[in-house]
Amino acid sequence: MAAIKVLSVGTVVVLLSGCQNWQFRDIEDLPPTAAIPETSEPGKVDVWYFDGISGNYVQGMLDAEKYPDSPDEITELTQLRQATSRANNYGTLIRGFIEPPETGEYTFYISGDDQTQLWLSDSQNPDGAVQIASTMSTPLDNFTRYASQTSGVQYLEAGKKYYFEFRHKEGGWDDHFTVAWSGPGISQQVISGSALHSYAQKAPDSAPEMTTEDAYHLGYRIGYFDAEQGLSFNSQYPPLDADSDDLYDNWEIVYGLDPSNAADAKSDTDNDLLTAMDEFWARTNPGTEDTDNDGIPDGYEYAYGTDPTNPGDANVDLDGDGYTILQEYQAGTNPTDASDFPAPQEVYASGFVGQYFTGTEFDSFAYSQRDATVNFNWNSGSPSAELPRDRFSVRWQGWFTPPHNEGTRDYTFTTTTDDGVRLFLNGSTVIDQWKNQSPTSYNATASLEAGTPVAITMEYFEFGWGATAQLAITDAATGDAISTTNTVQHLALDSEFAESTLNDGIDDLYKLRYGLPLMQPSASRVLNDSGVTVLEAYQSGLHPYTLETVSEPESPVTSQPGGTGDASGSVTLSWTPPGTRVDGSSISLSEIDRYRVNYGQDAANLPQTLEVPAGTTSTTVTGLAPGTWYFTIQVIDINGLSSEPSDPVEHQVN
Repeated sequence: MAAIKVLSVGTVVVLLSGCQNWQFRDIEDLPPTAAIPETSEPGKVDVWYFDGISGNYVQGMLDAEKYPDSPDEITELTQLRQATSRANNYGTLIRGFIEPPETGEYTFYISGDDQTQLWLSDSQNPDGAVQIASTMSTPLDNFTRYASQTSGVQYLEAGKKYYFEFRHKEGGWDDHFTVAWSGPGISQQVISGSALHSYAQKAPDSAPEMTTEDAYHLGYRIGYFDAEQGLSFNSQYPPLDADSDDLYDNWEIVYGLDPSNAADAKSDTDNDLLTAMDEFWARTNPGTEDTDNDGIPDGYEYAYGTDPTNPGDANVDLDGDGYTILQEYQAGTNPTDASDFPAPQEVYASGFVGQYFTGTEFDSFAYSQRDATVNFNWNSGSPSAELPRDRFSVRWQGWFTPPHNEGTRDYTFTTTTDDGVRLFLNGSTVIDQWKNQSPTSYNATASLEAGTPVAITMEYFEFGWGATAQLAITDAATGDAISTTNTVQHLALDSEFAESTLNDGIDDLYKLRYGLPLMQPSASRVLNDSGVTVLEAYQSGLHPYTLETVSEPESPVTSQPGGTGDASGSVTLSWTPPGTRVDGSSISLSEIDRYRVNYGQDAANLPQTLEVPAGTTSTTVTGLAPGTWYFTIQVIDINGLSSEPSDPVEHQVN
């Protein structure tokens, strides 16, 4: 008896238990045909081993003289899994029949060491078998190392037997193999004996072609399709199917398939991992990868249980991790596993970030904003009501990508200012004219690599009278002006994530939002009257100039609570963790320490509290007296910063 073992299979945890039978038969004295039983038996399959064949590839077994008629050993398995190492330099062949328990869409998964292949026929006939999954060496029961380990969706009918063939080749070291499936009412699990029949000279009897329920569903799809296409109703039964491929002829004609060619039922012309047969039953277009045009291929939607004909479900968050299925598809993460979510990405926009200060030496930070270009003439005025007409300063920051295609090219950077100006490229000073002056232009030329972004920082101060600040870039060889709108980008101020260009422990987003230079060290600077360094302010979620709290978590989103309504007075609350902080930066689940539930019978005064650990998104409050109760939730991060309470929800306790 095998012990119960928890196996991590993709993203589904499967409990396996039971007996695995290994019955050895000596076939040394048997002629080849005697190795194949006369009749098929349910609950098991025969495993043929071919020893003394070197190499890691199945083809080596196929080329061996003894294959397929002279195996060295035959055993029986009651599930499609060999977990222990058997030997080195051998090949494995398993042939049999699979009988699905329910009619519907099935997906197969294989793992093994070394090469493994799974072949499946659309009937009991071995001649119809095609390879649906393959892999090279993987860990035991790991189905996610290669995309080829997962088959396309296979439509199987209950009561029918389908011939399959499993091929495995072992070279050296560890060896094992596993075949699993998922389907109607079946989470991902090893294929057990309840669905297996051994291979025999005489195939197992087949069940009736179609159940009443299947016939109803087929009729519904055909009627819906004819009405959708404006075709007249045809009551003929069985439906028109000249090539007997189980595809309705009218459907094949509309979508450019051949109603006289049965092979095209298995075609996948749009590469969405659904065959034409799959698309027929899913009511999707076999010639379009994304029938509902929601950015997600039909096969992906079908595999994860969303509707490939409904564009609205692209915004569904299947696992509650804060990311939609569209975002998870684009990032290549599992939309049904809350622990597997897209890595945060920096978001860039065209133009510069302008940081505006009072004082000529960036004395007091006022605000940051996007400036498409640096081309300003404020005359004797001010950039905004938040700044004085005189004695203010501005720092513009962005990344310039040289637009030429290859090699290096010289570009000239021209500043025109009234008054002082400094220009930095990748942190190096190329123009330094920090003085009072009438509108004056200065040039600097740099040789830049094609496609390699260069950090541009332009600093400017206005002392009095006129105020002008301009930056132009030209191709030094041709004199052609370069559009900064098309070639300069900045880290968007509403991005949810940013790295640190200087690796100084302070992310770029914080620097841009709160008046700090990207390319100049500032972690140890003190910009306030309390002696708090920039790094300390950042780590505490404070503004480096004012020390105001700027990055506490956003409030969680609560749902209307449900209660038992009995004398115990219990109410169950649930909520969605925030994905961002107040300043718009992202907050990961690992940064949340706990939640605080506040409750009471006066919406303006909630004196009672309950602490709930991180990783929890629901809790039950008990012992409530009859009457109306109000509840809010707060997030507390690992630094002790707490969010504002969520909007209150109320519940009547009987």
